[in-house]
Amino acid sequence: MQDRTTPVYNRGKYWLDKLRRADGAERSPRWYIFWYDPAARREASVSTGTADEADAIAALDRRYLADRGEAHVYCPTCGQPVASADAYLLSDAITDYKLEHGELQASAVTISARLKHVLDFVAAEEERGGMFGVATSCAVACGMPFVTAFRAWSKEQPVTWRNKAGEVTASRPRSAATTEESVLQLAAALNHAADADPPRSERRPAYRPLPRKQVSRPRRHRVDVPVLADLLAYAAEPAQKRASLHAFIVASLCTVARPDSVVDISVAPEREQWFPGSPTLDLNPFGRAQTNKHRPTIPVVPVLAEWLTAELAIYQRLDRNARKGAGHLVNYYGRSVLDVDTAWKTMLRNLKLPSGREWKPYLLRHSLATILRNRGVAKWDLEGFMGHDAGGTTEVYAIGRFDTVRRAIEDILGEIDLRAPGALRRNCAEVALSGPARGGLKMTG
Repeated sequence: MQDRTTPVYNRGKYWLDKLRRADGAERSPRWYIFWYDPAARREASVSTGTADEADAIAALDRRYLADRGEAHVYCPTCGQPVASADAYLLSDAITDYKLEHGELQASAVTISARLKHVLDFVAAEEERGGMFGVATSCAVACGMPFVTAFRAWSKEQPVTWRNKAGEVTASRPRSAATTEESVLQLAAALNHAADADPPRSERRPAYRPLPRKQVSRPRRHRVDVPVLADLLAYAAEPAQKRASLHAFIVASLCTVARPDSVVDISVAPEREQWFPGSPTLDLNPFGRAQTNKHRPTIPVVPVLAEWLTAELAIYQRLDRNARKGAGHLVNYYGRSVLDVDTAWKTMLRNLKLPSGREWKPYLLRHSLATILRNRGVAKWDLEGFMGHDAGGTTEVYAIGRFDTVRRAIEDILGEIDLRAPGALRRNCAEVALSGPARGGLKMTG
């Protein structure tokens, strides 16, 4: 048995350490999971296969959760595991929730960030000697005093952005809506503990997140057609390496979709969003589960059809081994992008337009929706086109044509073209359709 030092991490019978020689020197840079095996009457160990501490901790957590013999508390009479919110730590509940649910979702990064904010509160309480330190249990976290204290603390914490060195480069006051997103995720983690098999907690949160309408300030700023034309003309300016921004603005104008849906548009056949000549575009790629932010199937206006056709021509000229992950309409030298926020901010600055929350890329969707509504498009058409009315069973069988919205969008695009001639055209379309032979073409930016 190797000499025991304080482990860097432990849960139940498992602890994390390095495999060491008799003199204490490390045998390997990899972390190992150790436990005492009562049958063999000795310590047992298994490699995590990684030298990264965070990955090793996650590996230990997974092994702990997979061990049906491990439980947070046992019945003193029968020895069977029982649910006990008093014995189950909040930090463990959050870890288990992320491993078993959060990390498997498309929104894993967002889920992790929201829960980290809760853990930051616990750490701050521990440092100041408050009521809710690292020993906070699920029973305590399920109560109103905990969430009330968390909301008060969160209100005073700015939202920050850091560079690669970890230095804060920007910050803004935290909105109440951002706090409630963490409350929502906290409640989900606590409910996950109660729903586990076997349950790890017998308590559920005594609170719910405040309704979005109560904590979110409606976005009031909108822009009209002339400003939309200015944005497009800037993005389409030749030889400026703004192709990603250009594609994003054109696709947004043609689809009125949310920014995350726009950057997800792809012509790759396996995604089943669009095929040559198709009159419709499915904003929800194959295999992606629909969420409350419904992604509808919408008609393809002629401008968008030209862009999709050009992107497909580029995709088809790629070597088959290079097609994996390719085909996104909004891309950076062939690679898909998560957003165009940096290019968007630069554009606002160069055009001397305001910045801030009201002027993020969502501005395109909100402005177009306002213009379409004020031009008298049918309410049902607008709701369906924007994904606000999923339509239930009807939507499965009947794909809307949204004629009033489609015609209005084509009119708006015509007005934009008059103000910014040629800006709706894809600069690289001619190259895509008549460029070098198959296998010799690089995807454009």
